[in-house]
Amino acid sequence: MNPGFRRWAAPICICCVLMSAWTGICRSEVVVFDRVTTVETDIRLIVLTKGLLFAEGGRLVDIYLDGRHLKKILTGGDGLGYLKYTPQDPGLKQIKASSKADSATGLLLVMGKNEKAIMIDIESAFKDALFSNQSREDCRRVVNALGKNYRIIYLSRLVGKGIGRTWLKEQNFPESVILRWQGPDGLTALKKRGVQLQAVVGSEDVLAAAKTEHIENRYAFEETQAGKTVKDWDEILRLLQPSPPAKAASCEGEKGEAEKLGR
Repeated sequence: MNPGFRRWAAPICICCVLMSAWTGICRSEVVVFDRVTTVETDIRLIVLTKGLLFAEGGRLVDIYLDGRHLKKILTGGDGLGYLKYTPQDPGLKQIKASSKADSATGLLLVMGKNEKAIMIDIESAFKDALFSNQSREDCRRVVNALGKNYRIIYLSRLVGKGIGRTWLKEQNFPESVILRWQGPDGLTALKKRGVQLQAVVGSEDVLAAAKTEHIENRYAFEETQAGKTVKDWDEILRLLQPSPPAKAASCEGEKGEAEKLGR
């Protein structure tokens, strides 16, 4: 099969398969965008109010964080509403927005200043997991293992947050934010907030953007000029697994010093 055709066909197939996850999801008239920042770094919580087909501005929206009411805001003519928030502690927090009878939720990931994250492009990195049970199991196992040492940030170029989150939850992947792909600007914004990306797994476009931001570890499962082509998820796990502390070497050094002093 022509490689160029495969590059375009894969995302289209992914969208078709993931659309099945849409069953049971109601189209809310309130949308909450997932956000990422670091402790004590300002972030704008963003909501969108919609009519039947288009954005609907001038609506009052109550914003909650982990069940605590923050403020009532008014959306603008474009339907967008913003609330500045400065988190004081790290963690994955739920944002809820309510307007009249409509409500929706999103996630805010607050990272510690020294924490690092791995960004995963859903459509590219998980495409094999959609069609193979073994690939899905390997992928899930590795992503959960990586989640013990790193924060996970999902990226969506096509399917969007609603469908993506439903699929990830059904397949028992770690819960986390799903960000919209905004090109290099999105990565620049994360960097300005102090978010440290240890690695990016995704498509050529995503890896190229990561390269401009000097993110060293960039992995793809297809031929790439912007990073390293890897065989499978286990290879990524080996590459990103933190090195164990050199306790043995340290103990030997201390023993040697003690012997010298004893003489």
